[in-house]
Amino acid sequence: MWRELGKRVVVLAVTAAVVVAVVTGAPMLLQNDDDGESLQNPEYNPDDVAPDPIDATGTIEPNPDPAADGTGTVVIDRAHSNRFSRADIEPLVDALVRSGYEVEFYTQGDLATHLDGADAFLVIDPGTEFLPGDVQDVRQFTGNGGRLVMVGEPTRTTVAATLGGTSVQAQESRLTTLASSYRMSVDSQYLYNQEHADGTFKHVLVHQTSAGDVEGVDQAAMYTAAAVSARGGTVLVRSAPNTHKSGSDEVTDEYGVAVRRGNALLLGDKTFMSSSRYRVADNEELVAYVAEFMIEGDYQGPSGATTGPDEATDDAANETTTA
Repeated sequence: MWRELGKRVVVLAVTAAVVVAVVTGAPMLLQNDDDGESLQNPEYNPDDVAPDPIDATGTIEPNPDPAADGTGTVVIDRAHSNRFSRADIEPLVDALVRSGYEVEFYTQGDLATHLDGADAFLVIDPGTEFLPGDVQDVRQFTGNGGRLVMVGEPTRTTVAATLGGTSVQAQESRLTTLASSYRMSVDSQYLYNQEHADGTFKHVLVHQTSAGDVEGVDQAAMYTAAAVSARGGTVLVRSAPNTHKSGSDEVTDEYGVAVRRGNALLLGDKTFMSSSRYRVADNEELVAYVAEFMIEGDYQGPSGATTGPDEATDDAANETTTA
């Protein structure tokens, strides 16, 4: 009996302590925001209303240069733990097939052999870096007229469940060795914009630059995009004004999200061309440009090699074109 009575006294005491804590803490919860500390992550400020979503109405209609013969092959990388689904590439693949091109996947083996006879090589969000030999194969390919399209993503944090529990892992686009050989790079931080966005701050609006040749892209949308750069290259598409980098104190600016250097093209987001997003704003025009860029490749093959590794990208100026 005394044991039961003791338990009840303990429960009553704990309950009373919780009530006191709630009552005394209530004024703190209800205090004016102006009395507290400033928000460390301004993109989460509830006073900044998210923009309205943009209607999805577009269709992809590639319009390649007349010199393109309408037949060829595009190889998509699957050998480097690439993180993309069928839905991520279906609109682009459909546009290529409708233009008369075959699409193949590279999963293993000698990369140079797989690229021989192809017109373009597409690399999307790889989870492992390219080895030096593969980098050389790709450089030889673009030097002989082939086209390279690289698509990166900002670093993402994922939670993995294992028998030993859960772990937090960072997923990076492993494009450093390949992209850097073209003097190109993709940032690890995501871009956000609280004024010019498609429904939420991470879905930043972008536009083509005066130096770009991406026809029809007056306003497109990218979804959790990273900034990209190319030394001596051309910024084709950049973010809207007042765009920020996550976790950074850098001055608000416009950031390149699509750059070209010679026969290489680098983009900072893959979702804009997915089945659920390609029809938003002018995204279909941007996807069409990517398709046209690959279709217009003119690979001459090892027997017709005249330039070696992509010399067209080695003699450019020292600074990125930012117009």
